[in-house]
Amino acid sequence: MQVSEFSIFRTLLHEVHLKAFGEPLNALPYGKAQALSWLIEEATGQLLSYKTLSNFVGAALQRRPESVNPNAGTLAILVRYLQGSASGGNDAVVWYKYRSRYFGQEGMAGKATYPMAAASAA
Repeated sequence: MQVSEFSIFRTLLHEVHLKAFGEPLNALPYGKAQALSWLIEEATGQLLSYKTLSNFVGAALQRRPESVNPNAGTLAILVRYLQGSASGGNDAVVWYKYRSRYFGQEGMAGKATYPMAAASAA
């Protein structure tokens, strides 16, 4: 994944985890990954495997953008889960609308200010 989008990806995962479990992003053991997969499928009608979700969360927590390369369709499923909407529309547009909320936001020190980035800096 492009480093420039990785903080946004981490923020997306954080928001998904928070919506599903009411807690900040943390390790996703097998049972929790299964539950998240089911919640996403129930809300969107689209399947994301528990293994994919576990890999994404692991990469986000370990800050390893090179270890994941989600496509626009996968990212759109996560965005749709947050929005509470079923599938529909162009996947790339769904993802780019989400990420546009964060791209270009610069803090005083010239660093992007994403919710997840701020939380992990504390």
